[in-house]
Amino acid sequence: MESPFIEKIVLSKSARVGYAIFINTSVAWLVSNDPSNIMIVQNTQGDAEKFATKEIGKVFSHCVPVISKLYGKNTTTEKSFFGGDLSIVWATSASSFRMVTIKYLFMDEISGWTDNVDKEGDPIDLAITRTESEGQRKIVLGSTPKEAGTCKITREFLQTDQRYLYVPCPHCAFKQRLKLENFRFSPKNYKNAHFVCIHCSGKIEEHHKFNMVEAGEWRATREFECCGVHQTPEKWDETGSALCCKCGEPGDTNERGKIDAGFHIWSAYNDNPNTSLPSIAAEYDKAKKDPRKMQTFMNTKVGVEYSDAARIHKLNNFEALYQRREYYSPMESLPEQTCCVLATIDTQKDRFDYHFWAIGDRGEMWAVHYGKVHGDPEDAATQQSLIHELETEFTLSDGQSIGVFAAAMDCNGHAWKAMLEFCAPYQGWIFAIRGEVNAKTKFKPEFTLSFKVHPEVKCEYRSLNVHQLKNRAAERLNNEAPGKNYIHFPVSDVFDLTYFQMLTAEELKGSGSNVKWDKKPDQKRNEPWDLLVYVLWLWDFLRPEIKHASPQEPLGLIDPNAHKSSDDVIENDYGDYYETSDYGDY
Repeated sequence: MESPFIEKIVLSKSARVGYAIFINTSVAWLVSNDPSNIMIVQNTQGDAEKFATKEIGKVFSHCVPVISKLYGKNTTTEKSFFGGDLSIVWATSASSFRMVTIKYLFMDEISGWTDNVDKEGDPIDLAITRTESEGQRKIVLGSTPKEAGTCKITREFLQTDQRYLYVPCPHCAFKQRLKLENFRFSPKNYKNAHFVCIHCSGKIEEHHKFNMVEAGEWRATREFECCGVHQTPEKWDETGSALCCKCGEPGDTNERGKIDAGFHIWSAYNDNPNTSLPSIAAEYDKAKKDPRKMQTFMNTKVGVEYSDAARIHKLNNFEALYQRREYYSPMESLPEQTCCVLATIDTQKDRFDYHFWAIGDRGEMWAVHYGKVHGDPEDAATQQSLIHELETEFTLSDGQSIGVFAAAMDCNGHAWKAMLEFCAPYQGWIFAIRGEVNAKTKFKPEFTLSFKVHPEVKCEYRSLNVHQLKNRAAERLNNEAPGKNYIHFPVSDVFDLTYFQMLTAEELKGSGSNVKWDKKPDQKRNEPWDLLVYVLWLWDFLRPEIKHASPQEPLGLIDPNAHKSSDDVIENDYGDYYETSDYGDY
C-alpha cells in the first residue's frame, strides 16, 4: 500500500485468507498516517451494512489512534476524520458513485457484482472513475473467483503483473509455487497429503508450511517489454515487481508508468487447521465425484475460476486433431461413402472464406477443401469468383461428377443487405444465415431460431442458435470413433496446423445462464470453426432430404447436358416454420 509506484492491487484468492483484515488494517493506517477520502464498495446494501458493523466498525470502536482522529457526526456507513472521509457503499446502486472524489478505493467480492448497474455500466469502472483526479490514487480489488470465462476477478488479475508466492523447499531450498498439480495424497490416508518439490522431488508436508511461508517472496510472472526487449521476469525488487534486465527498473508498467500488481493466494499457504493439507486432500477427493462440489472447491479452496460446462465441451487439442488426418485426396476423388457435397461461406471485410464438405451416412463427413476469395465482398467480381468456386465439379469414386448440392452463407456484418442481395438470385441453393446469441434463446434445442424475408431484397434468411450448434461442433470434433457423426480430415497443405488452431479457436466459458462460447485469449481467427458450425446447421436443415440419398444415388449429380439454374429452388416441407425474429430489416 505504501509503494508510490503501485497504483492498482488485485487479489485473486481462496476464501478466508484475511482480505477483510487487510482492508481493516489498511484503513486504520491511512486514517492515522495519510488521511484522505476512502471508499469501500461491497456487493449489496446488506453486505455493506454487515461489513460496516462487524468488520471496519470495530476498528473505529476499539483502535485508539483511529478514534482520536474522528470528528463530527458519524453513522454506520459514513465516517468523518481529520483530513478525509470513509464511505461504505454498495455496487448495486449507481448513486453510490456520484458526487465523490476518492483517493483510496477498496472493492470486495467483485466476482459477484452485476455487469451493468442501473443501466449506467460496470460498477467497477464507475467506482474507478471517482479516483481519476487523484495523482497518487490506490485501487484495490479482491474476490474469490467464480465461473470460468465470466469471472471478474480473473479478468482483472490477468491485466496485472500476476504475482505468486514462491516458497523454499525444506529439502533443497529451491523456491517455487505450491500448485495443485504437484499435490499428492492417498484416498485411503489423507494424513499423508503433501506437495512434491519440482526440483528435488522431496515431500513438502504440513509441518513445513509455516517456515516456508515465512521465507517466501512474491514474484511477478507476466512477460513484459522494456528497453525494446521482450522479457520473462528473472529479477524482482523487495515488493515483487519484475525488474528490467537492461535498466534495472520495474519493467511491467501501465500506460501511466505505474504498476498494476496482482496477487494470487490459496488455502495451501494458510496455517489454519481447517485448511491443512490433509483437510484439502479430503475435500478435493470428495469434490471429484460431484461437479457442484468441484466448483466450490476450486473457487473457495484453490482460488481459481472454474466451470464444469467448459470441461464437458472442452475441445480436443488442435495437435491431436492434426495428428488424426487421413490419406485421401478429395479434390481428385471424393470418398466412396459420399451422398452429397455441402459448402459454407463466411463473409469478411476483405474476402470470402469457403469450405467444402462431403456428407456420408448418419452424419459422417469429410473435409474436402478450405479456401479464400480475396476482394471486397460487395464487389461484383469478388462475388462472381465465389460463384465460380461454388460451381466446382467433384469426381465420385465411380467417375461421375457431382456439384455443391447446397451452401450456407453467413451474411451478418457490415454488408448485411448487400450479401442478401447477392444470395437472392440463388435462393434454394445458397441459404442466407445469421448467428444469434442471447440469454433468451441459447438454451432452446432448435438450431433454427427464426425465418424471415427481407422486405426490400425479398431474400429469405434464417437466424441460427449458434450456442447449441457450437456445442454440437465440439461433440463432433471430440468424437474419435469413425462412423456416425465422425469428421475426417485429409493430409494436405490446406489442412495444416494453422487450420486446426483456427478450428479449435474457441472454448466454452462460464456456467449456468452465463455459459458462452468465446475465443481463447491467444487466438484471433476462427473461420474454420464457424464454417464447421454452419455446415452442421445446413446438414441438419436438409437432413429430411439428405437421408434419402446414398452413394449409389447421391444428391447434386451433374448431367453434362444440363446446367444449374439460379431459379431452381429446393422444395422442402420439413418444418422450417419458426416465429419471426425481432431483428430489424438490416
